[in-house]
Amino acid sequence: MHLPLTAGAFAATVLVSALGAPPAGAQGGHSAAILLELPASARAMALGGAAVTAEGETAVFYNPAQLALVAGATAGVSVQRYIFSSTLGAFAAATRFGPGSIGLGVQALEYGSVEEIVPDDAFGGERGTATGARVDAGDLVATVAYGVRRGRFRVGMAGKVVRQRIVDESGTAGAFDLGVGVTLGRGAAIGAAMQNVGTKLETGSTSAALPRAVRVGGSIPFSATEAITLLIAADLVKPREGDAVTGGGIEMRWQASQSLALVGRAGGMMLPGDDDGSPITAGAAVIGRHLAVDYAFRSFDAVGGAMHRIGVRWWR
Repeated sequence: MHLPLTAGAFAATVLVSALGAPPAGAQGGHSAAILLELPASARAMALGGAAVTAEGETAVFYNPAQLALVAGATAGVSVQRYIFSSTLGAFAAATRFGPGSIGLGVQALEYGSVEEIVPDDAFGGERGTATGARVDAGDLVATVAYGVRRGRFRVGMAGKVVRQRIVDESGTAGAFDLGVGVTLGRGAAIGAAMQNVGTKLETGSTSAALPRAVRVGGSIPFSATEAITLLIAADLVKPREGDAVTGGGIEMRWQASQSLALVGRAGGMMLPGDDDGSPITAGAAVIGRHLAVDYAFRSFDAVGGAMHRIGVRWWR
């Protein structure tokens, strides 16, 4: 297999992040399938990543226990242009099934393509010859989850298949999530999830562990007026390796009429030192009777620009 050189920033992102290889000078291992650590919904992104108590189909990605709150059927899709021309997207759907609710989710990260360059051993692999071909890479995760409710308490489990493709090599790994949730007084909720517990992802000669993590958090709603409600949410995510990441935000909803609601969101994150993104996030939504459009924003210093995520949700 001929791999593109890492001289360009995009090629480095593909080969380091996708391969799960440790950066130069790094201590310890590096997790595979970076897709599992990226936002899976516009709402979560706008609220600083707080989603462990979120309701709806996106619970498939954050806490399967919250699927138990799905009363009918719901589905949603969101997409954003990620760093270095890569594309990040997610789709999820959920419905009542038996004593609980079942959910299906798909996450995808396409790194795009770069020119293939065959390394020249005479230069220690730092230079090479272009072949004229282009190579690409990508991650894909498919998830099935189920949640049940007993009074104020909820439990859920999710099983997932992680697929990684790098040039002409690919690998597959399996994993599961476990989640719990509890409704407190006046609509407040707390939840916790253990995520990405599974096998190592082997791609070619490279083997790396999935990004196992524990996520805990809560949310508290407030009624400002009859038409205006507020929600404060916060999560703490502790990966198996590395520092904990905390994030949260506030959501204000104005019920303009029986069939129209306008939502504004603002959030923030306490980031580890190697994250080049802004700690400030923001977003908005327009919600109708059975359809909503979500938007999220976060600036990213590494590319000198911003990330915009658009999502559409439906329910009945």
